[in-house]
Amino acid sequence: MASILALLELAALDQDTIIIFTSDNGLTMGEHRFGFSKNCPYEECITLPFIIHGSGYFPAGEIDKVVANIDIAPTIAELAGIPIPEGVDGLSMVPILENAAAPWREEHLLEHWPTEEGIGMLIPGFYGIRTDQWKYIEYETGEKELYDLVYDPYEMQNLAGKYQYKVIQVEMSKRLAELKDK
Repeated sequence: MASILALLELAALDQDTIIIFTSDNGLTMGEHRFGFSKNCPYEECITLPFIIHGSGYFPAGEIDKVVANIDIAPTIAELAGIPIPEGVDGLSMVPILENAAAPWREEHLLEHWPTEEGIGMLIPGFYGIRTDQWKYIEYETGEKELYDLVYDPYEMQNLAGKYQYKVIQVEMSKRLAELKDK
């Protein structure tokens, strides 16, 4: 990365270039009794590096917001000065890149369809929703998982079906249904 930035500076392009660095998914390496997998709903699979560098566009800093790959295209469109096409699922990150305190989405939809080979075929299809505090997953098998990411960041205690979390589970299930319909 340092070499790329140095070359851009040498070519006097450093103030006119935006670099986006990310991945398509995270990877388990034995967590949650999975081997090497990228198809699970746990943080190891859904959390990935996401770096945007743009010296001439926005200030450096860390932004603690849930962003997704679907946000890349609308961000590039806005930065390029072209309209964001109708039907694009993501949001332009420009507002939070310019001001980390700008309003942003409160949740993110998770989805998985089984693959035909590998560990992905062993994990049933699921939909889930993740907020800063909660993660709720509904599998096609009928199984459900609910985690408090603040008090259980490693997702070891499934709270789904527990009486004291019934209201939260109902709210998360309702919001998940709304996100799936969008």
